[in-house]
Amino acid sequence: MKKVGLVLIVLSIMSSCFQQVEVEKYEPTWESLSQWEVPEWFEDAVLGIYMHWGVYSVPGFCFKDPSERVDSGLWYGAQMYNTENVYGVYEYHMRTYGDPSKFGYKDFIPMFKAEKWDPERWASLFKSIGTDFAGLAAEHGDGFCLWDTKHDTFNAAKMGPKRDIMGELFQAVRKHGMKTVATFHKGTGSIYSEHGREYCPDGVDVNNEAYSDLYGETTSSELHNKLIEVIDKYQPDQMWFEAGAPDVYGEENYKEFMAYYFNAAEKWGKDVMVTQKSGSLPDSCSALDIEGGCFPNGVWEWAGLTSPRKQRWQKDVPIGNFWAYAEGVGCRPVNMLVDGIVDRISKNGVTLLNVAPKADGTLPEAQISGLKKLGEWMSVNREALYAAKPAPFAEGGVDTWEAGTVRFTQKGPYLYAIELGNDWPPTVGFADYEESKPPTAPVAIPGVKPVKSSEIRMLGSSKKLPWYQKDNDLVIEELPDPLPCDYAWTFKIQVLQKNR
Repeated sequence: MKKVGLVLIVLSIMSSCFQQVEVEKYEPTWESLSQWEVPEWFEDAVLGIYMHWGVYSVPGFCFKDPSERVDSGLWYGAQMYNTENVYGVYEYHMRTYGDPSKFGYKDFIPMFKAEKWDPERWASLFKSIGTDFAGLAAEHGDGFCLWDTKHDTFNAAKMGPKRDIMGELFQAVRKHGMKTVATFHKGTGSIYSEHGREYCPDGVDVNNEAYSDLYGETTSSELHNKLIEVIDKYQPDQMWFEAGAPDVYGEENYKEFMAYYFNAAEKWGKDVMVTQKSGSLPDSCSALDIEGGCFPNGVWEWAGLTSPRKQRWQKDVPIGNFWAYAEGVGCRPVNMLVDGIVDRISKNGVTLLNVAPKADGTLPEAQISGLKKLGEWMSVNREALYAAKPAPFAEGGVDTWEAGTVRFTQKGPYLYAIELGNDWPPTVGFADYEESKPPTAPVAIPGVKPVKSSEIRMLGSSKKLPWYQKDNDLVIEELPDPLPCDYAWTFKIQVLQKNR
């Protein structure tokens, strides 16, 4: 009996040991990381919102060079030390705050108070317009972190607002049923290397070792520690990285981080994702993100995909003229925002819209108004976008995603034909984007063949629209009067028999 008892004890100990050895699904290899699948929540998503907000929001200076104006605010910390005054920043800083070696970028931190910031109000607004996920630029090139971190003394929990911006925002966002996103940007701290180091005397401001956490370039090991901390502490649903980040971080570090993130998500019971730009990571374990465009020679240059992509992708776009707050940030025409969102969904793309809060934590009135108008449109038309797919990827319907100014999506037995009333992509600046041209009867939609029993309606209206088939074209004879919205009008058309 003693032997039997001893054997049972040994087996019990072995069993306990085996239970403690946790086999993790993901290893730090591209092959293992390729087990990842695009989260269902992202497959269904239409709209995300994030923000560029931080110390750089304080001066609010608009760059004088039109070709770089979109980055007004963001790179103030680099240009304030540039005596060549390329964007007018150095001159403005000297006139407004004094010599940069005496009033350096660090001296803006106490002015970044966020005293009027109400994350609950932001989250409520985002949810009301149909947002699926929301978050913030966690750390930009200026080196100031917006979360409570033990790996950097220059952070919002200890300085400036003295609040855990990421923690409070994520809590409010989740309360409203949205997913979360944290973005990380390349070259943290490097923006001071060229002009700041040269401008300031030894031991002063940028060259003062006491401020190295802010002005020093982040090493790969420091970045790794920050990323792991954000994962453990905040559990983001999406982690977004700027182009070139893998070069800074290092491929092996990236693999380690991604394996850690994916394995952590397995324990949380969540589906998460990492984005990449310009093919910097394999598609098998990441989602492509495309930046909104640029202004070479002061002319808007559109950026995006020209046809649908099988794997869900994302595009980040500023709602206003600039990524961060600066005088004149404004808001794009709402029909331009809507047209872009619709065009992307028709090509299997999600929109990540950027807002630009002021240093006090309020959103510019123009952007609040724009978001609310976007929400009014979404309340009528979101059905055509959420969980919908490009028509060519769906059974039946049409084999194209566009027909002139019409974009097609499909969900179940229904095809949605969305009339933008404008050419897309745009070839003009925001101020010159034309008002949408409403459809007039009769409306001919090429290549669409409804089932014979189909009732065609325009979303937002209960009116059954009479129609007939003319060869390969659907012809809709009448339209609702008045039309249910001011832009991007959606026809709901049954093209497949419903499952019985």
